[in-house]
Amino acid sequence: NPSDFNYIDGIYSRSFARMIWNQGVEHPTDLPGSDLFPAPPYALGVEGVGVVEESGGGFLGKRLVGKRVAVVSGPPHGTWQEQTLIDARRAFPVPRSLSDAQACSFFVNPLTALVLVRHLLQVPRGAVLLQTAAGSALSQMVRNLARADGFRVIDVVRSRAGADRLKQGDSKYVVALEDEDLLEAVHRIAPGGVDYVLDCVGGATGSTVLRALTPRGRMVCYGTLSREPISLPPRDIIMPMTSIEGFYLAAYLASRTLFQRIGLVRRTAKLIESGVLGTSVEQTYRLDDLHAALEHARRPGRTGKVLLDLR
Repeated sequence: NPSDFNYIDGIYSRSFARMIWNQGVEHPTDLPGSDLFPAPPYALGVEGVGVVEESGGGFLGKRLVGKRVAVVSGPPHGTWQEQTLIDARRAFPVPRSLSDAQACSFFVNPLTALVLVRHLLQVPRGAVLLQTAAGSALSQMVRNLARADGFRVIDVVRSRAGADRLKQGDSKYVVALEDEDLLEAVHRIAPGGVDYVLDCVGGATGSTVLRALTPRGRMVCYGTLSREPISLPPRDIIMPMTSIEGFYLAAYLASRTLFQRIGLVRRTAKLIESGVLGTSVEQTYRLDDLHAALEHARRPGRTGKVLLDLR
């Protein structure tokens, strides 16, 4: 996941160090057991699937022993190892009908797509949503939700080749940045602008899609693939009264009660089973081939996830 590379490259620690509220103390939105500033050596891996072998006690931990669980984790106790230590509040039993490949990719993409579309934005039928980096696995899940919920999606990608791949699939409206003006292309598709934007790129792309919003439209930033800041002229949001907000899945989950998290997991599992939030896998590597797996995961134009098999 891009989250893994954010740990590898130090993006998380540098970003959080800039925040005035982050003074080295725990906050209500901290997910138990995670550390954005881990001291090496530590194990990477923000999600995975495995069987609980032992419990350190407590009601939740004891109930999970012997069960196959999907986990949302991270350094210092990441999932890129044969055995790890997980807070019981971050492990959720998954149904037998889900393969290991689907279960190990349970959180970062499927849960993010579900929360963004149906909980945070609550995109209504007939609305128009624009998403950047639309060739990603998460973007495919958003398109699947759009078909189920009855809203339109405009997919934005960098290259013409990427646009052609999407058009061969189920994408109806695609914009290729390398040979199209983004705002002109959006205007042809949705003359009044788009109601919602999901941006995981930032930089110049994020700055431009903000201007594609309708009055009172909403933009959510959930990634930083360009690693460049968004330019935000104040009047671009003052005059149309649009809004821009951030989304970080770990903080969102930590702000939910245990029963709310369980409900989200159950709804996500059903949507994965039905194929709406299913994950396409491009290749699986053994841990001995970690460097090849990392190189593959960074490769542009992938059509599926890259997994690590630690069995």
